[in-house]
Amino acid sequence: MGIEIAVGMVIAAVALVIVLGSLATLILTGYKISTLNLNNNVQDEIKITGAILESNNQTLLVNITNIGSNLIYDINEFDVIVEYNSTNKTQVVTLLQYNVSWFPIEVFVNSYSSSYIQYNGILPGETLEIKINLPSQVNKNYPLVIVVSPLKGIEATYTY
Repeated sequence: MGIEIAVGMVIAAVALVIVLGSLATLILTGYKISTLNLNNNVQDEIKITGAILESNNQTLLVNITNIGSNLIYDINEFDVIVEYNSTNKTQVVTLLQYNVSWFPIEVFVNSYSSSYIQYNGILPGETLEIKINLPSQVNKNYPLVIVVSPLKGIEATYTY
């Protein structure tokens, strides 16, 4: 009878290890899924902190600051939209193309600046300056609205 009890206890122990192992796997899988969902829901946070229209009334320099806690690396995926009245008083609303109508030129952090290096992105607290070449001259008697929308984030709007 002692051997039967010992065998029964071994079988029960093995069954317990299998059940606990399956439970641990289930818990870890659930954790991984929730972590992935958190990462997918992380949004880039930007703010347009300034804009200057150059004297030709057709070139715009815009400063975009990363106010979030994540590196923003997909700058080339930003949507940049500008709405303004041209010098002939026609309303212009245009979605600008990366490296055609707009491109990054400089990165600022505190009192330091450097040329933008493609694919480096912008760290939290850094400001990216982009240069926008508008399709027509701006009539400065009317407001100019700039909208920048990151691929994984909320758009930022600025009125000049």
